Amino acid sequence: MSTDRELLIQEISHVQFTPVRLREGYDMGEVDALLERLLSALRAAEAVDELVRTARFTPVRMREGYDMGEVDQFLDRVVSAAATADHTPPRYEDASPQPTVPPSAGTVPAAPATSVVQEQRGLLARLFKR
Repeated sequence: MSTDRELLIQEISHVQFTPVRLREGYDMGEVDALLERLLSALRAAEAVDELVRTARFTPVRMREGYDMGEVDQFLDRVVSAAATADHTPPRYEDASPQPTVPPSAGTVPAAPATSVVQEQRGLLARLFKR
């Protein structure tokens, strides 16, 4: 086991997130369960980027949860540190190489498609035009 990996295991074992009550946060039990899975994977010398990429947490508001920004930043740091410890680049959404086709001479590249999906805004934002 590499020293970088051992340090990462220690960091995950001792991390403490700020609890939030009056604003939306991540379900504490779900975050803690992911941290345990990450520790198991790191101890077994397995990749953790897939675990983090597929993790989904239930947002909570009326009960205590973890600060969402802190959890997200920490998990990004874990993926980067694990990739550094393994000397492999982290894989995000789609790491498969995309075929590149050089444009033919004399052709004009197509303009990017505009999105037809409109942002969904809350009731207050629609009422006050924000």
